[in-house]
Amino acid sequence: QAIKNRYYDKLFLEIAESKLVHKQLGQRNRKVEKGEGGYGTGVVYWTKWTNLPEVTAGQGEGVPTTAVSMTATNVTGSTAQYDAAVSISDILAYTSFGDVMKAAMERLAYNAGKSIDGIVKKEIQNSGTFATVPGGILAAAWTSIPATATLTVGGVRKATRFLQGQDAMQLPDGNWVAVIHPDALFDLQGDTTTGGWIDANKYTDANANKLMTGEVGKLMGVRFLESSNAAVPRTGVAASASIYVTTFLGREAFGVTELQSLKTYVKGFGSAGSADPTDKVATAGWKTTFGAATLNPSFFLNLNHTVSSTAN
Repeated sequence: QAIKNRYYDKLFLEIAESKLVHKQLGQRNRKVEKGEGGYGTGVVYWTKWTNLPEVTAGQGEGVPTTAVSMTATNVTGSTAQYDAAVSISDILAYTSFGDVMKAAMERLAYNAGKSIDGIVKKEIQNSGTFATVPGGILAAAWTSIPATATLTVGGVRKATRFLQGQDAMQLPDGNWVAVIHPDALFDLQGDTTTGGWIDANKYTDANANKLMTGEVGKLMGVRFLESSNAAVPRTGVAASASIYVTTFLGREAFGVTELQSLKTYVKGFGSAGSADPTDKVATAGWKTTFGAATLNPSFFLNLNHTVSSTAN
């Protein structure tokens, strides 16, 4: 039984991690240890570093350099416990082909990955700066977005210009990163503007082995990560269409904790004792403690836009 549980744990992690697109972009923090504000939940801290002031004048010959102090601010957040479970009846187990518990664990893993990633998405899409395509920085102008305002190369350029203007740092490889919905990616890949889309499989060998989860390609110095979890279309906010959001990020825009105490649970028929006297129900589930918080809201941009027809 222990060997089978390890098999389910490995299966769970492989599937769940494939959906954690947003989480991989956050500044990591250690987990909250037992006794630090409660077991499993509590206050966590991330460090928000301040950029150094510009050097505006040269030092005289032989004059020692005047060191400036590094400054930082602690940003606090909190963790919460998240979990889900399914029940499996003896009739379902008897009449189904294959390993029912494996099927349950696969779906629970998918559920866990999307759920945790959705928590991060909600945090960053409730913060930061909003802009529309086309146009400048607009906080609440959804009703004026035309149906033709799809995501284009020009929109990507505007997003990177904004991040550059905010002195947001790029990834170590010199690129920005964006999380994009498949519907928006379809439009962006179809833009034939010069300097357009580069598929991830056309990267140099040096980059190919460093692809992030969900990475599909690069455009105008932005590495794009595709996720159906990128943005649930906002309906009823625009006069002409549903509004999607593509999020562009620099480094240290937000923080995440580790998935502490992540565990799967498999309880077979008869494990409930007198609560299930005729052994009718087995269960499977997952549980973890997690938290996310915005660090630098000016280091990411939520770009509002429409998409072309999604009809086949």
